[in-house]
Amino acid sequence: MQQINTPQPRGLHPPSEVFSRETTIRITSVLTTLVGTAIASMITLASMTAPAMAAWRSYISHPMGFAFAAPGELEIAKGAYRGAVAGARETSVYRFIDDNIEYKAEVIDMTDKANDSATLLGEAAYIFQENNKLFMDAFGAVDRQYGRKLTVDLPNNGGRATAAFYFIHGRIISLIATVLPANGDYDTPEAARFIDSISFHAVRAPDNAIELPAPPK
Repeated sequence: MQQINTPQPRGLHPPSEVFSRETTIRITSVLTTLVGTAIASMITLASMTAPAMAAWRSYISHPMGFAFAAPGELEIAKGAYRGAVAGARETSVYRFIDDNIEYKAEVIDMTDKANDSATLLGEAAYIFQENNKLFMDAFGAVDRQYGRKLTVDLPNNGGRATAAFYFIHGRIISLIATVLPANGDYDTPEAARFIDSISFHAVRAPDNAIELPAPPK
């Protein structure tokens, strides 16, 4: 007995094919919605758990002739410094902490030994790197003021510190950024941002730069 195949009208598809296409479209739509919701949730969770980054502010000292930028709250204190050539000195320390990175600007008055500026600058750099693992030691200039930049690993897994030393107007001025182990990102650009923010021309500081107060006596 001969089987007769009834032709389908043009433009129409068998019910099974239509159902398959509709199912695929619905599944694709559901999956797209689920993926989008998951990504949005991950972004929201990341923004909630990520540490808040403090705003960077500009600071300037007209009497000492330098400016820089740093994040976090400013702490002001007196410090101590001792070198074979410099002798015992008090220092002015401007310190900030943000995201487990310590930013510190330190000023040492050397006006009575200004003629020994090169020796004093070398001594400060030597004291900074002493007993530390040295990664980088370079000479450079900012606003025609020559200085020295170093990076060291601190002992006992104490973190990584980058410093720049300059001698200007009878003072050693240093900027030191220390990435602490709790941060752990020793290649963070934030340390270099702080070190490279120094300027010795007041006109280069922003108009809203905050005047650094004198440390307490």
